[in-house]
Amino acid sequence: MQLKQKAETPKLGSLDKCLAFSLENIIRYGDTDIFPYPIERQIFKDKKDDIIKLLESINGSFDELISQMPLEHEKLLNSVGYTGFRQGTQIDSIWNAYLLGLVIFIGNDIEKSRISTSNDNVFSYRFKPDMDDHTIFDKDFGWLAFQKHSIQQASKFKFVLTCDISDFYPHIYHHRLENALKKTTRKSEVIKQIKYLLNGLSGGVSYGLPIGGPAARLLSELLLNRTDKLLVARGISFCRFVDDYHIFGNSKEEMYANLIYLSETLLNNEGLTIQKTKTRILSSGEFLETSTFSDSNIPEDGEEKNKRDFLSIHIHYDPYSDTADEDYETLCDELGKFDIVGMLASEMQKTRVQEGLTRKLIKAIGHIDENVKNPAVLSLLENLYILYPIFTTVMILLVRIIDDLNDNTRQKVFAKLRELLETQSYICQVPVNLAFAVRVLSYDNSDETDTVLIKVFMETTSMMIKRDIILILAKHNADYWVSNQLKRFNTATPWEKRALLISSYILEDEGKEWRKRIKSSLSPFDKLVLTWASEHKANGKGLEI
Repeated sequence: MQLKQKAETPKLGSLDKCLAFSLENIIRYGDTDIFPYPIERQIFKDKKDDIIKLLESINGSFDELISQMPLEHEKLLNSVGYTGFRQGTQIDSIWNAYLLGLVIFIGNDIEKSRISTSNDNVFSYRFKPDMDDHTIFDKDFGWLAFQKHSIQQASKFKFVLTCDISDFYPHIYHHRLENALKKTTRKSEVIKQIKYLLNGLSGGVSYGLPIGGPAARLLSELLLNRTDKLLVARGISFCRFVDDYHIFGNSKEEMYANLIYLSETLLNNEGLTIQKTKTRILSSGEFLETSTFSDSNIPEDGEEKNKRDFLSIHIHYDPYSDTADEDYETLCDELGKFDIVGMLASEMQKTRVQEGLTRKLIKAIGHIDENVKNPAVLSLLENLYILYPIFTTVMILLVRIIDDLNDNTRQKVFAKLRELLETQSYICQVPVNLAFAVRVLSYDNSDETDTVLIKVFMETTSMMIKRDIILILAKHNADYWVSNQLKRFNTATPWEKRALLISSYILEDEGKEWRKRIKSSLSPFDKLVLTWASEHKANGKGLEI
């Protein structure tokens, strides 16, 4: 299947430009918001021109290259709250970039078909690519804008209905999405390729979108567009963010009628159902009192106002920005107005933390004064069980600031994580948590950590975690172990094989001879990975990714 590249797509234009945009977006922001960044992100950055050529060649030889480079992916559980879980999908990096490029190519067609942003109904993932920052969605629309608009609407009505769709992404039917795409764009070959990729990612069944990446987010918005338009046509006052609906009215009868209509519409048109346990009809006053973003009944000073002011800060630092230094100083000045450590300590005294606030406080630790950073990290280590729902946020922070910590704190971090893995703590029984913990341990080149990681490697079934452990042990120069793993190359998973290709460069002549024997069997992308690894070693970078 080869796509005809029409010039009608505004701004980005051809598919080739969309693929290049997709690649740059992944380099800057990652492929998902669930998993640790794969090593391929670094390869994308270092070999950008070659990767773009490979992506372009997929368009010309889709059927051939999909057989040479199978659509590998892995689904792993991530914790949601203290007892819930969701399953995210890590797609093989080259196919993730291609899928995103396809969706960006029809992004303007999708956006044109949706309810206008001026209606203030739909606040999720409005397609508006930024050619400088390489972001995909309109920055003025999102969860915060959705909540603020809901507060404005609630003050105009007597009642608010809050509800969301049950298991939204896993229950999206491909044929319904395909029908929506056919009504939205004339790029039929794009639709065919998207359908093929989604079918492969769902294991051959005809439903489910991969959770975690922007491509699926934009496709899911198109699926709900028909329901959005029907609600508008019926004169229902509502706003939506992804699968969360807020509907406004002046009587309970009206609220129940709207709930029934929404439920019937979603079920009949899309095969989706409303989640019963999270559906509530509130008075306007109740909604405003329970909203984190409402000023209703909030004192002018005190702890609650302090939290509210802190939540209003946008903690984001873009090192690619032309004003990166100034932006960083401004962010630090803003955060300096708050007692980050004190607020965090207050949250950790509770039996259940306020996740949104605590997650933001943890991120802020990366920007606080050095003299309080170490005590703050030690406090996090002592409260990991309370912080269980946002464990990955803690691990991401540790990776970011590990070099800023003193040796005593670093050793306590590594010892605590080894303890969690050795005791098979329920925290690290969650696969995504385990993946992030393993990443932090990559910074500890000790025999104790290598022993723990080898045990994890033997016990886990995740090819993503196995891949990372191979790379970590190679980084630790565990040549004895890497050499032994080369013997099982033919039976290894595809992502393990890629890691072994890279890791073989620590074995000098043994690795060189081994690569000669297996090179002819490699896919075009894996050959490119091999070239990158060779250049990486020649430049003296080792495996310090």
